[in-house]
Amino acid sequence: MKRIALLAAAVGVVSAAHAQATADYTPTNLSVRLGFGYPLDDAVRDLTKTLIGVGVDFRLNTALIKGSETFISADWLGKSGNGAKGNIFPIMINQKFNSSMAADIFPRTYGFVGVGVAIIDVKSTSTAIGARGGFGVEFGPNIFSEATLVISDNAGGAKANTVGLYIGYRF
Repeated sequence: MKRIALLAAAVGVVSAAHAQATADYTPTNLSVRLGFGYPLDDAVRDLTKTLIGVGVDFRLNTALIKGSETFISADWLGKSGNGAKGNIFPIMINQKFNSSMAADIFPRTYGFVGVGVAIIDVKSTSTAIGARGGFGVEFGPNIFSEATLVISDNAGGAKANTVGLYIGYRF
């Protein structure tokens, strides 16, 4: 009887050690995007004709509107990474509406809309109310592409109005 108990304890310890060694530390509900934007505002376009775009989305587990997904997006649109003027930081809460509720049929299209703020660092750094919307295509469970429109109120003599194209990866 002692041998069976000892064997069961050994199997339990080995199983626990194996589970810890193969733990999945991949972030969930997280997406990253990389692309470019075209400024629609004259003050931004005077600095640069195209913007680098980097974005992160975090999907919430609870949807604000039934039948959709709620996520928070934070983006950086800038002319370069050197810290010079010409940066836009839209931070929005968004609703994503899939064209099909079947989760395993690809490619699948979707639309999204969001509201929030845009930090605009063009002439001076100011914050304005903003909105975001667009369309996307999911090519599989992880890879997607989006076309976006960001608009904002005037802040410090500039607006965050841009159109963008992104390719992204969903964890």
